[in-house]
Amino acid sequence: MNVTGMECVEALTDQEGYLMKLIANETAAHFFPYTIEHRDIRISGLNYEDDSAGNALAAMVKPGVIEFRHHRDFSDQRVREIAARIVASPVGEFASSFSIHYQGRILVQSSS
Repeated sequence: MNVTGMECVEALTDQEGYLMKLIANETAAHFFPYTIEHRDIRISGLNYEDDSAGNALAAMVKPGVIEFRHHRDFSDQRVREIAARIVASPVGEFASSFSIHYQGRILVQSSS
């Protein structure tokens, strides 16, 4: 998986109460500032569009949790697998102990 957005991660995770966004699928993920809309990010292989269009999930990232939004094409297991790939990457490893939420439910409990 190609995970990008290290500049955003490095700039924000040092701040208390940070907030950032993420789009992701099985092949790629990208972290970016919360001031940018998910649908406005254009990364090769990732296409998030409103109303479950596109091939990527949208998420909010804050201390201790990654919250994925509903997408009708992504099952709980698929989201778990994507999240595992993200946090296994050098860019996403800061979130390796975070809870993973999907559609308001906890899929992976925090390990800290």
